[in-house]
Amino acid sequence: MGDEQNQGKGLRTYLQGVPDPRRRQGRIYPLVSILMMLILAAVNGERSLRGMWIWAQQHWEQIRGKLGMEWLAHPPVYGTLWRVLALLEMAQVEPVLSRWVQGVGGEAISVDGKSLRGSRRRAGLPALEVVVAAAQGIRLVLGREGVEEEKVTEAALKLLQGMPLEGKVVTLDAGLNQREIARAIVEKGGPTWES
Repeated sequence: MGDEQNQGKGLRTYLQGVPDPRRRQGRIYPLVSILMMLILAAVNGERSLRGMWIWAQQHWEQIRGKLGMEWLAHPPVYGTLWRVLALLEMAQVEPVLSRWVQGVGGEAISVDGKSLRGSRRRAGLPALEVVVAAAQGIRLVLGREGVEEEKVTEAALKLLQGMPLEGKVVTLDAGLNQREIARAIVEKGGPTWES
């Protein structure tokens, strides 16, 4: 399912694209529901897997229907969560979550170049740099792209190519205010103004 079809749909729609690494035999809890449960616990302030599991136990009656697990009296045991996350390729989950966040990210996106604090390396190598896109309305990072060999413009273009920009206002760091970046934003549906 393409991003255009997914826009405006919920997190469940996006997470269905994550392949379940478990064998079919013995699956009781759907992967999508487990991931939604963990995300919900994280949004409610839990930072560890054990904390997320405890939070789910405490709120199970309230959340099980919303997670599509209304027929199950108890949340998954801690070992199930640990096993699922150990098998899961996070490289398959992160882009899915990023596309979902981009879809709900609001009307304005800020794109900025950053040097990562504490990343200055030995032998005189410069600090690591990234280009970051953040949703202004919800104050959430939508995506990031590493900068290689001081090619900031190329990193920004790569980052923007993977984002839905139709109807979104995109603000740029002064160093990124380049003609080719502006052209890419317009080509992806970003608004334009005439003076």
